[in-house]
Amino acid sequence: MQGMIPRGRSLGIIAIVVLLMIQGILGLLFSLPFLADLLAPGRPVIVTGASIIMGPVAGMALAVALASPLIAWGLWMLKHWAPQRTLLLEILSLGVGVLEFTQPEINRGFLLIRMSIAVLILLCWYADPNVRAVLGLRQRDTGEQV
Repeated sequence: MQGMIPRGRSLGIIAIVVLLMIQGILGLLFSLPFLADLLAPGRPVIVTGASIIMGPVAGMALAVALASPLIAWGLWMLKHWAPQRTLLLEILSLGVGVLEFTQPEINRGFLLIRMSIAVLILLCWYADPNVRAVLGLRQRDTGEQV
């Protein structure tokens, strides 16, 4: 099985790349309808209540959705900038998810799936020592740079 995986890529990195691609697709499915609703003709310009933050939340969700495939490519190609961007993206994704809970017309199940994908990516990141070793992060066991 180990010979089938491209050199330098552990199962953890492959799982993170797949989850990032799924996160990008789900983010597009979430954010585009909300942005279309916000830009619809005849919609009132002044919005009050909890829906006032829907525009920025939908915009951030779209940014996460568009950045996910780019960061997945960076991880796959083992780019030096990819590890930090992945962590930043997942923290932003969880923050967007928390803000989305304030929206009255949101599908909570879909939101929980998106947030669980972000948590799974972070778990894969920290649970697999091969991921940290391949990306040059410090290993907890030895305390040395790999």
